[in-house]
Amino acid sequence: MNCHKVIIALLLAAVCGPAVAQTDYVSEDAGKTTGAVWTEVGLTKLFPYDLSLGLDAGFRTDDWFKEASRFDIGLGLSWKASKHWKLGVGYTFLMKHYSQETAHKTEYEYKYRAVGESSNTDFPNFMGAPTYSVDGKDYTYRGYNDKRYTRVTDAHWRPKHRINVDVAYTNKFWKILRLTLRERYQLSMNPSKEVNRTRTKVTTKYRDPVYEGYPLEFTGEYDDVETYDPEVLDTTKVKNSKTLHTLRSRLTLELDKKGWALTPFVYVELFNDLAGRFKIDKVRASAGIEYAISGQHKLSAGYVFNHENDDDGNENIHAISIGYKFKF
Repeated sequence: MNCHKVIIALLLAAVCGPAVAQTDYVSEDAGKTTGAVWTEVGLTKLFPYDLSLGLDAGFRTDDWFKEASRFDIGLGLSWKASKHWKLGVGYTFLMKHYSQETAHKTEYEYKYRAVGESSNTDFPNFMGAPTYSVDGKDYTYRGYNDKRYTRVTDAHWRPKHRINVDVAYTNKFWKILRLTLRERYQLSMNPSKEVNRTRTKVTTKYRDPVYEGYPLEFTGEYDDVETYDPEVLDTTKVKNSKTLHTLRSRLTLELDKKGWALTPFVYVELFNDLAGRFKIDKVRASAGIEYAISGQHKLSAGYVFNHENDDDGNENIHAISIGYKFKF
């Protein structure tokens, strides 16, 4: 390792004060993969003029059955405008559970001495460290402070309000394949929420770097290393209210033949952030089967893959979906 290049880089960044290299907090849960169970029950009342009123309720678990993650209830009104087109509007209230989150951050504060200053006249060549001149001043590298932060946010529930407007186009090909493209504008409103948070800081000071040989090479060791007791701070954090505008585009394919009680289906859905230049912050894909017990009762089961990187989290979810619908 060439210590000259490293030290010069550190000192150039520290001419006007200590150089601090830091990163934002990084969550331990970022990009995690988990299993889940998603359940839904739906009731639909049919009215004249192809109007229908639906009431839906859902419940989801995280880590399979170990932890509740969400429940919701929604009311929607739809109108079948023609053979192929259907319009709808709805409102959903949901409670989302956020698990305890642990995040880390590291800061390095590099230290140096200015040779010739009144406070350092006794150290013209501190510990044999090389001396460099920057903007007319001479500096010698001394060491650095290593600060490790751990931030733990307690688990909490947070409500959400959602309003959606739907436009769906359906067509059938070869009397067996039904294709449905649905575009949904979704407005999500998240009220502010105060949560408990604990921050721990551990500081280690590395002083007096050890050099050997000529030209001087840093050995990777320091004569003076001291780790201080952890500093623990219990605080509260207010998560600000948030409004999200999302366009959900879903394409569904179903094998539906007259007389069949079973209807296999697959769908892919993209969640586009309208306020973020159509950034795709969630992708969902599913495959399953629907079973018509009678003309009024239907059961469904399937597999859902959900990749998200939005306000709900940053994870991959493999879910089993179970649903029941009653139409009258």
